[in-house]
Amino acid sequence: MRYTHDGKRRKALFVGFDGVRDDVLRALAPPAVQDLASHGRWWTTTLPDVDVAPTVTAVGWSTLLTGVWPSTHKVSGNQDEYHLLHRYPSVLTRAYSADREIRTYGAASALIFGTHYGPGPILGPGVNQLSFFDRRDYRGGFSDTDPLVLEEARRELHIGEHDLSFVYFGQADKVGHAHGVGDEYRAVIAVLDDYLAQLLEAVRGRSTYDREEWLVVLSTDHGHLDEGGHGGGSWQERQSFIVAGLLGGGTAAQWRAEAEPVDLAPTLMEHLAVPIDPSWGYAGRALLG
Repeated sequence: MRYTHDGKRRKALFVGFDGVRDDVLRALAPPAVQDLASHGRWWTTTLPDVDVAPTVTAVGWSTLLTGVWPSTHKVSGNQDEYHLLHRYPSVLTRAYSADREIRTYGAASALIFGTHYGPGPILGPGVNQLSFFDRRDYRGGFSDTDPLVLEEARRELHIGEHDLSFVYFGQADKVGHAHGVGDEYRAVIAVLDDYLAQLLEAVRGRSTYDREEWLVVLSTDHGHLDEGGHGGGSWQERQSFIVAGLLGGGTAAQWRAEAEPVDLAPTLMEHLAVPIDPSWGYAGRALLG
């Protein structure tokens, strides 16, 4: 297993909020996001122009999870069938394939993660355990499935022995499409912040927490127009962010001043002490020194 210099077991959690604009999130300054940032750093990131990285869901999450740009993983839309995710798989698959002692976990309800819709399943081989709820089976879509994802993930993070986990929530994007970035959008961000607080509480409440060091990262795939919607190249749609914090760590961390979405995968790998193979083609570098 992978341990810190003072004998703590390294673990990592990646939480995804779909379609949350950085400027709105910063204006709200929700408590759980601030809590996480107080243990690390909050970066404002900007997606490249749409000819490099279209502001659509499957593209954004593929980039964050694989650590390579769309020109490499070849996911260019939500419904595309051609891609190279088998050659550039998610960080969960990379970690497990590099070290079979690393246990991986995923929880989501977006089709791209657990079905063959579009480029899916993005969370495929190398994910030891997957809590997946097909949103098509629920009348309210993400509004119904996000609480189910939360409940499963809370339990697994609290009692499970997973070393690298990914938990995804989709309802902010749904509300953004329907209502724009007004009051309803801000209200659902508050709900998601409460979800994050519950996940952090599950981690901190582990019976083995005092012997663990957790890297927790939060990010999004794209922003939204003021009136709702995305897919274009406006600054509103290209907004993104990364919030990262070390929980249970005994030393002061050194964080890089700037970040890009492709930095997230190598950051998780470096924390788990998984040597990065140049053949993986990572386009970024670790945010934590």
